[in-house]
Amino acid sequence: MVGSGFAGMVAAAALARVFGTVWLIDREGHADSPAMRKTVPQGAHVHALLQSGQDVLAEMFPGFERLAITNGSLPLKVRSGWRSFSAGRWLPPVDTGVQVLSQTRPALDHLIRQQVTALPAIRPVLGRAVGLLVDDLDTISGLRLLQDGTERDLAADLVIDAAGRADQGAAWLSALGYAAPPVETGYPEVRYVSGLFTRQIDRGDDLAGWLNFAAAPMTRGGVLAPVEGGRWMATATCRFDTPAPATPAEFRAFLEALPDDKIGSLLTTETLISDLKSYRIASVRFNRFDQAAQSLPRGYLPIGDRIATFNPLYGQGMSVAALQCQALWDALSQVTTAGADCDWRRALATSYLSRALVPAEAAWLIGQASDMEYPAYRGHPSAAAISLNRDLRRAFAASIGRPERMRRIDRVLHLLEPLSHLTATDHCSADGNDPQPSPVAPPGREITPALN
Repeated sequence: MVGSGFAGMVAAAALARVFGTVWLIDREGHADSPAMRKTVPQGAHVHALLQSGQDVLAEMFPGFERLAITNGSLPLKVRSGWRSFSAGRWLPPVDTGVQVLSQTRPALDHLIRQQVTALPAIRPVLGRAVGLLVDDLDTISGLRLLQDGTERDLAADLVIDAAGRADQGAAWLSALGYAAPPVETGYPEVRYVSGLFTRQIDRGDDLAGWLNFAAAPMTRGGVLAPVEGGRWMATATCRFDTPAPATPAEFRAFLEALPDDKIGSLLTTETLISDLKSYRIASVRFNRFDQAAQSLPRGYLPIGDRIATFNPLYGQGMSVAALQCQALWDALSQVTTAGADCDWRRALATSYLSRALVPAEAAWLIGQASDMEYPAYRGHPSAAAISLNRDLRRAFAASIGRPERMRRIDRVLHLLEPLSHLTATDHCSADGNDPQPSPVAPPGREITPALN
């Protein structure tokens, strides 16, 4: 396993159910307590785990939500505990049965790290992967590692690439003669600045996540999330040419100048207790491994950011990675029951990629459909994204005063249902209320090719 970020750690847990030894390789070690890591520069900003991601962690690590809450994570119901500002008002609280788990990224990663390293099969390795090894049959046989200035070979039957945005895996494959897959690219141009504040409230209606996102044509937004340790995490978001705040005074002024000053007012009597951290995402990409001219080498699989990166404003990255880890576990379960004569690496790749690309494409299309509302957005939205843009507009308009339709939207945006669920035909009950929808397999569990 290359990389011990969120995707790498959860994928390692899936591998540990099957393999006797799982090497968990990272160039940066983990502290004994929650702490920022250089390899996770976005970790200083608001991170909320979507419902689909929570569901995967609950399956991988039984009791995880209870443990997270004990350690300070806050379960916040979408629309009632995780409030959104839209069309000039805070949307009224409605329980749609979906929640986010709010905490700092270092706290979440630390909890997962504790669960993973407790597994007997996991073997942490400090070093930098610099290349792939292959045998005479052109099958991956391991990795070349750089440790303390010295290269050494590490044998492995399977290499999962969770190295993140660095995309070094593309260079590894190129060195072996494999062409890169087609890549879709978008340019959302997002800059955000975050800081931690004291939090005097610990109960009541104001103890909520407050999302005043920038919706086109607005390019300024803000998020205020309660996190562990009795703190607020505040994030100011800027799109395109909008300047980001650089000082504490500018930061407060930025939040107070939003279309509604709820976030700024909640921080009026609070104290900034951290340095302000900034981060920029200029471009995002989707590596279309499903459209590649040649198959990946047997024994190499991408996961997480190696497949796709997303506009961080939509909070999809961790949950897509979690669903891909679930896809890996499902595919491994299928392969281990296929019989001794099975080319298990090839079978695993076919089964895994078809599953892993489903949540990636769903999240990619949601991001495109939202970002294309901005004239300044550079990219080429696909026909599917343009169609989804129309579907989302209609769904939001039709959901006003209709809790069941709100629930449908939330389940799609949290990657619990496929995009087609947005346009599912309504069958009203005799009393005129919205019916409960029929269960639909979550995107990460569908055994179908990626959507077109």
